[in-house]
Amino acid sequence: MNKATKILSQVVLIFLAVIVIYPLVFVFLTSVKSNYDVLVNPFGIRTFEPDNFVEAFRIGKIGQYFLSSVITTVVTLVIQMVVIVMASYALGKLRPWGSPILEVVYLAGLFITQEMITIPNFTLLKSWGLSGTRTALILPYVTSGIAMATFIMTNFVKSLPKELDEAALMDGAGVVRNLTRITLPLMKPVLATVLIFNFQGVWSEFYWALIEIKKENLKTLPLGLMNFQSQYNSDYGILCAGLCITIAPVLILYLACSSQFIGGMTAGAVKG
Repeated sequence: MNKATKILSQVVLIFLAVIVIYPLVFVFLTSVKSNYDVLVNPFGIRTFEPDNFVEAFRIGKIGQYFLSSVITTVVTLVIQMVVIVMASYALGKLRPWGSPILEVVYLAGLFITQEMITIPNFTLLKSWGLSGTRTALILPYVTSGIAMATFIMTNFVKSLPKELDEAALMDGAGVVRNLTRITLPLMKPVLATVLIFNFQGVWSEFYWALIEIKKENLKTLPLGLMNFQSQYNSDYGILCAGLCITIAPVLILYLACSSQFIGGMTAGAVKG
């Protein structure tokens, strides 16, 4: 790669970074401005009003919606990660009878959209007496994020060196110890990627929550922001403060897990 190509690639990457980062910066700057400043000087900042965040919590009930989203998302992710890790380890390492058929079933799940299963889910949950409850949110959320994640992690587990399993077997490690002590640490990069995508999918989901949830104390942030927007459609500072509160957990999780994207962990384990 010559010098001109390197410079061009850097310019393109910087341009793409600006496109991604600028909307986030714009929303944050708007969240700490007075409504007058937003209307008169939308691209600059002459006032600083962090009280917009206080108002979002005090009047807009953002704290209540935030807590509801945290509970729903955490419970969903815990169930998802347990199922995904165990399924990917079984399909990638243990290879039980019928595993090729199970892989096809998981792969078929990638072609099922949320709109296709909305009516069956609604009818089934209503027959179980769960309609309008938090469980009615969690169960569909869990199933919607398993197919793709299991497919990705199964292929990752299959790519792990067999020498690690042979060494563990010689040391007397069983299936559980092999999973928890050897395979699971090596799965951290792809596990972090799956966690971020599933978290973002559950945290920002709006379609199913709008259909299922009517009680105010069970509404998640996307539903709460819809009410918040209709109530404060003319106060852009408070509205953007609510948006910042919604975006913050996704950014924090990404920054916390970004180090796991670095490759070479498997090679390092084999060499070690």
